[in-house]
Amino acid sequence: MHHHGSELEKTDSRPFERKGTTKDDTVFEFPKPTELAGSIPLRTIVSNYISAPNQRIVPAQQLYMILGRLRCLLHAIERYNEGVVTRPSMFLQYWRPRTLEQLSGFGFQARDDGPLSIVGLRELIQELEALYDDEIGSARRFIEGGLITFEGLGELYQPGTTFQTTTALGGAAAAFLVTDYYYEEHRALLGMQKTFHVSMQFVASMGDHFTLVSFTEVLSSWTGVRARPLSSLAYLPVDPVAHQDLQNRGEMYARYGVGGAKFLAYAPHTFFIHKTSSFGGQSNSTLAKPRSSQLPSGGRIMIDVARASNMGYQAATGADEPTLALSNATGLHKRWQNRKTTKSAPVPDTLSIWDTVPSEMALYCWPALAGFSFTAKAWGQVLVEGLETVIFRDEAFENLVLAEERKQLIRALVRFGASSGVDDLVGGKSGSSIFLLHGPPGVGKTLTAEAIAELLHLPLYIVTMGELGATAQSLEHRLGEVLELCSEWNALVLLDEADIFVEKRTSSDLTRNAMVCVMLRLLEYHPGILFLTTNRVRALDPAVESRVTVALRYEPLSFNARVQIWETLLGRTSLPRGTDVDVAKLGEYVMNGREIKNVVRLSVALATERLSEALTQQILEETLRTTFLGRQEMIEACVD
Repeated sequence: MHHHGSELEKTDSRPFERKGTTKDDTVFEFPKPTELAGSIPLRTIVSNYISAPNQRIVPAQQLYMILGRLRCLLHAIERYNEGVVTRPSMFLQYWRPRTLEQLSGFGFQARDDGPLSIVGLRELIQELEALYDDEIGSARRFIEGGLITFEGLGELYQPGTTFQTTTALGGAAAAFLVTDYYYEEHRALLGMQKTFHVSMQFVASMGDHFTLVSFTEVLSSWTGVRARPLSSLAYLPVDPVAHQDLQNRGEMYARYGVGGAKFLAYAPHTFFIHKTSSFGGQSNSTLAKPRSSQLPSGGRIMIDVARASNMGYQAATGADEPTLALSNATGLHKRWQNRKTTKSAPVPDTLSIWDTVPSEMALYCWPALAGFSFTAKAWGQVLVEGLETVIFRDEAFENLVLAEERKQLIRALVRFGASSGVDDLVGGKSGSSIFLLHGPPGVGKTLTAEAIAELLHLPLYIVTMGELGATAQSLEHRLGEVLELCSEWNALVLLDEADIFVEKRTSSDLTRNAMVCVMLRLLEYHPGILFLTTNRVRALDPAVESRVTVALRYEPLSFNARVQIWETLLGRTSLPRGTDVDVAKLGEYVMNGREIKNVVRLSVALATERLSEALTQQILEETLRTTFLGRQEMIEACVD
């Protein structure tokens, strides 16, 4: 650009000048900046990076320490300029806000969406790289040989590269994008102490949208052997194979992470229970559990990040930098959400709000999501790689040992009962059905509820009365919480062993009276399907009876029912059924469904141990005799 008048020095047109001969005495001089539209003077950036406002002469050694920052800035500007014309989502959601935010830190506001330039930035980087050619070359050779020196960290963490670390969540990997890195020196007791700083980002769900989370790791220079194996670092470069896995996993995260609750299945060892999350706030387990413990069994989960976050659960555990950064982001986001509801609060600069994740950013998604496991009856975090769609067992209802007309009645009720159009005059009391299932243990009461849930493709929350506490107050709190979750998620509720509620009350039992009143009030306004199971009903409480939609009585299993259960269970075992198996003979043993199931399970174990090809009548009868004998002995011991 030409200026009229010659009051400007000639050096002004050049962004910097290098002086000196050896590496140690080389300095760079940055002239007083001229105001050029659309460009930021190099001197402004350099003095900002070395935290020395307006310094004109900077030793090369000092610039070499911030070489990473200069490279990252150039990288961001190049990405910005690539996207400025075609404006892909990665530019709009990531590079544009990131670069503009970075530049606004230098007091620069981009006027329009034209390309950006920092005159002399690329040349300064090239001069430094030439000057420190030996150091850089040596560091790169070490890295190629799988080794790293402290001085060489700046050649490992390159702008825009991807690094991974193992998290406290069962060792699942998390991937991060490098956004900035530099060395810093400060005086310590033993002379100068040098540290290396690297900033990285990842993507996390905040419930209703995604956000970028940034954190910085600081590495202190190490003493002793200069070159260490690369594998000793906490953050390692991502290899190409893992890259694709992380990409696939991230796309799943992006699919399940926002947009309401999602009901999914999870594989064994992928759910981590949150310590305080046995519902009702306090864990009633006497054993102290670690912060989050990994559950060996698989199960079904409701992924609901927004709700989990409101209840104070998040998908991370541990005290590492990424986890702490995630906690901070969640807190910040919550405060913004709370303000947003009162008035339209602007999004804080530190929060990026995304509805979708650009596919280039998918691999940086966090490895776990927060949710509620119906299997563990607890909040916790689940590894995204363990998630899969739920496969409902539609045949479960057909296999129930129930009379056909009963099945039709139940099917009609659950399918159409909700939409019968008879609304309560008070409002709010609609569409709920309460099933009372009563009869001896092991005859299929719980199975009925499970089968109905499968039929309707809905979750089932099983609560035993013991979990609800022994006072009206704890009952109100805990059952209220369960029913609220279930109505929110459209889940079926099964209150197991509800004897205390359905039996006729006596006026003297005050606690129980209070509990039944609370219970009836809560059930009254619960919109969904609810099952009460009980082993004995001598006299039904009239207040409960009037609210029950349908009461199903289960008789002890008949001979035919037992034969049908043997048939069903033997058809499901991992071992083929022996040709000599006589279900009619097995059906003669008077037992309930649960006991039959146990016998089949034990027999399979026994047959496997004996390397038997099939499940034979002999093995089944042997197991039966053993278990029956044990039961007889117990009964006789009690009688004596």
